[in-house]
Amino acid sequence: MLYLILMLELFFALAPVSIILLTSELLWRRKIVKGERARKYIHILSGIWMAFWPHYLTTRGVVLLGCIALIVLIYSRFTHLFHAIYAVHRRTYGDILYAVALIVCALLALEPWIFTTAILLVAIADGGAAVVGRFYGLNNTYYVCGLRSLRKSLSGTAAFIVLAYASIAIGYFVGGEEIIGNSLIASLVLLPVGSTLLENTTPFGLDNLFTPLYAVLLLNTLV
Repeated sequence: MLYLILMLELFFALAPVSIILLTSELLWRRKIVKGERARKYIHILSGIWMAFWPHYLTTRGVVLLGCIALIVLIYSRFTHLFHAIYAVHRRTYGDILYAVALIVCALLALEPWIFTTAILLVAIADGGAAVVGRFYGLNNTYYVCGLRSLRKSLSGTAAFIVLAYASIAIGYFVGGEEIIGNSLIASLVLLPVGSTLLENTTPFGLDNLFTPLYAVLLLNTLV
């Protein structure tokens, strides 16, 4: 009975992500959504869902799902199983590191709301910043340290900061009320500012790992 319950929980956790992947692939094949927009469609929607896994799954369950995601993404990178994920013309390992972040954060986060906040910083803040920068950042682009691999925009960076606060607010309402309320400098200054700096200075999708890891380590110190 317990085994059946576990299987149902894992199915419930994976089903929406699978639907998002299959839908994005269908939209890509029909040329309705492509390129960066296709990637961010997956990035944002699946990330929001996965951010809440620890609220109804054990740590072992989240790690198992993270490992499954990692295997599927590595396989897809070599076989192009999901074209929408890789329909971009730039070097990035963000998809792989996203899955690694799920595993690492599940193992390190001391509370479910910490995991949620950390993953939402990648899903909502990073994903939203990329979308805003794509559409509104053409005239305010800048290169961090002059590196073309760190091409950013003022509008995208501003969006990241705003959405970082939105991610923290969600963390507040799903269990972090006391910690965030009693640690305003760390939660409302160090976390969004540090996350923004990491998003700006880490190339090739490394921010998908470093940003949530930073959030987990910082919030763990407040518990």
